[in-house]
Amino acid sequence: MGDEGHELRRLSATWLNTIASGVVSAGSCGSLIAYSFGPRPGITGWQVLTVLVVTLAAGAGLHCLARALLNGR
Repeated sequence: MGDEGHELRRLSATWLNTIASGVVSAGSCGSLIAYSFGPRPGITGWQVLTVLVVTLAAGAGLHCLARALLNGR
């Protein structure tokens, strides 16, 4: 695969990390800012916490996938 294959893996890992950052940012900042305007009927703090945990887990999963891609696995 050589240098070209290594560069493609690096670019793919960078793209996955960028997506992971976006998922975490949108999930955490968006949820917390929306909740800071006041709770809406039917939306609880537990639901916001669930969104935060899920987006952090999704971001961590994408980051681990990118690391595995860089390691050639």
